[in-house]
Amino acid sequence: MYAATAFIIMEAGDIMLPRLGLPDWTVTFIIILLIIGFPIAVIFSWIFDITPEGLKKTEPVLATRKEESPIAPIKRRLKASDTIIIVLIVIVVIMAYPKIFNKDKFEGIRNPEGKISIAVMPFENLSGDTLYNVWQGGFQNLLITSLSNSQELSVRQYQTTYALLESKRNLSYASITPSVASELALKLETRTFILGNILKAGNKIRVNAQL
Repeated sequence: MYAATAFIIMEAGDIMLPRLGLPDWTVTFIIILLIIGFPIAVIFSWIFDITPEGLKKTEPVLATRKEESPIAPIKRRLKASDTIIIVLIVIVVIMAYPKIFNKDKFEGIRNPEGKISIAVMPFENLSGDTLYNVWQGGFQNLLITSLSNSQELSVRQYQTTYALLESKRNLSYASITPSVASELALKLETRTFILGNILKAGNKIRVNAQL
């Protein structure tokens, strides 16, 4: 009964509490309280029984070896209900584990506001045709505009990245290697960046991007 009720409370809390505007740790706090309550419920059910007359203390099982031998109490044996409770405890703990210990995989790259900082580098023109040079900053600006619509991301704006590149007089778009892009990203105060290139094969244009 306790396990079933705890499961309903956990699922209801997981759905309703975020909608009420409560912090994420509220669900974790409720789960911890339910887990702490489990051993208390087990001990309580071990000592007391619910009867039609109300709550009564469990009587010890008595056994008579011989008529002349004194009656001696025997330790209470494990009942089927006790086994069910133990199994339910294990099930609830297994279900609760991901909710409590599943950490944010992106925690290391989030800024103090909880957003993922990201920079988009100019795309390198490897097509051999200078006609596509305009696409280098074009794809960069397009990605920045699109990613800026996400509430999970803090995207470095085009002007900020362009100003940093302009300060590097000897740095051209063609020389932005992954290692150079990583250094630029750090100066932009982000550990995540997008780097890409433009290729041409016959009449087909191919655009590659990597995170």
